[in-house]
Order: sequence, then C-alpha cells, then structure tokens
Amino acid sequence: MTEVGVRASVLLEEAAKGARGEIVSSLRELGLSGYASNALYALARVSEATAGDLVVRTGIPDSKIYYALRELAEVGLVEVQEGKPKTYRMVSSQEVAARLDQLLTSRYDRQRTAISRLASLLEPLRSGARSPTMDLAYVVKGETNILARADSLIASAQREVILLSSAEAFLQKLEPGLVRAANRGVQIRLAIPGAPDDPDLVKMAEVRTIVCACRLLVVDGEQVLTVSDTAAGGLYAITSTDETLVRLGQDYWDSPRCCTA
Repeated sequence: MTEVGVRASVLLEEAAKGARGEIVSSLRELGLSGYASNALYALARVSEATAGDLVVRTGIPDSKIYYALRELAEVGLVEVQEGKPKTYRMVSSQEVAARLDQLLTSRYDRQRTAISRLASLLEPLRSGARSPTMDLAYVVKGETNILARADSLIASAQREVILLSSAEAFLQKLEPGLVRAANRGVQIRLAIPGAPDDPDLVKMAEVRTIVCACRLLVVDGEQVLTVSDTAAGGLYAITSTDETLVRLGQDYWDSPRCCTA
C-alpha cells in the first residue's frame, strides 16, 4: 500500500473511532444493551461476520456475544444466515431506523398502559387514606396543568365520566383520553355545543346539548373538577372529592338549565 493509501486508512479509522462512541451511546439510549450496541457497530463496518469474528473485533466475551446477537436479531437489526458457523449481517440503515422507531413506539405504549394501571391501583389506596380533616378542595392553575389533571382523572375512571364543556377546545384536548376510557367500558356522558370531533366518541358517548357556560368534570361520582377564568384571562380549576360538591356537579348533568337531551 502506498504512503497515501496508508494515511487514508489511518484517517478513516480515526473517523470511525470518533463515530463509534456516539453510535454506541445512541443505541444504548434507545434501549439496546452495551454488548448489542458494540456488536451492531462492528457489523456496520463489514458485509457479514461470524460470532467469532465479532469477538475479535469488539472484545465482547465468548459467553456474551450470542446473547448480544440474539438481542439484535429479536428486534430485527441483523439477519442470520444458518451454517457452521452462522454468519450475521446488519440490515440497511433505513431499516435499522424503522425497527428502532417501532421499538420506541411499543415501549411508549407499554409505559402509557403501565401508567394508567398504576393510577388505577393507587387511587383505591389514596381513597382509603383520606380523612375527614383533610382539605376538601385543591386549586390547579394554568391550562396545561388543568388539562393534565383532567386527563389523569379520566384515566382513573372505572365507571362513569361526566363532562360539561361550553368550550369546544377544552373538549377536543380531552377527547383522546375519553375514547380510551370508553374503550375500557367507562360510560361517557357529554354536554357540549355540538357533536364530538372523534367519530368513535360520537358512537360511544351519551351526548346532550349544553345551555350554560361552564367546564365541569365528574368522575365515578367521587371526584369533581370545575374550571373558571381568571380576571387576567387565564384559567384555574378547583378539584375536590367532597360529596356535596360532587353531587352538585352531577345535578348539572340532569338540570334543564344546563343541559338538554
């Protein structure tokens, strides 16, 4: 090899080493183990390799390399060619991106499900810990915080959600959570200016026309959240488990001065 060729090879190797840390770090942040991340980096630099080749290239112990390759194969990042020995090759970079995107989406869905399940498990414990001397109501300030609290209440619902909203935008931002609750078998009752935007919610909810100007949420006949405007044009909400306040919220649903069937 000429001196120029040797120098070019050295420069390429230095560039590859610089990229290695970022590639391996990114793969680990996306959920791959350290061994699997290093094995994939090594496979990206060759057309194919055996497990033995990868042990030499990466320094991964013999006892760990097959676990790393199995992890990569299970998420679809490498292809395996049967033989003695087996050979492995990385799929295209575009397919790697697509597979990792699917992996993140699946993990996100599982985590969202786990959060909802956790909330449903914690709520009975929290209810049992309430005492007569505790504060009856809490104030939530700001639209973002109010929507987050409303979503949390809807996610905890086990039997019924009543939502009265003369503000269409408020309903629209809560529709995804309402659909999920309806899919769990929760009865959804809406008093709103018109039909919901979500076609599934149109089919699953009991809908009435709202007459009064209000934003009110009642969950399972146990929790109420009512939203008001501040003098400065912002929003604040009061949320409570007080039986009288909850009952008043439920009465609004039945009142002809607020809702018409």
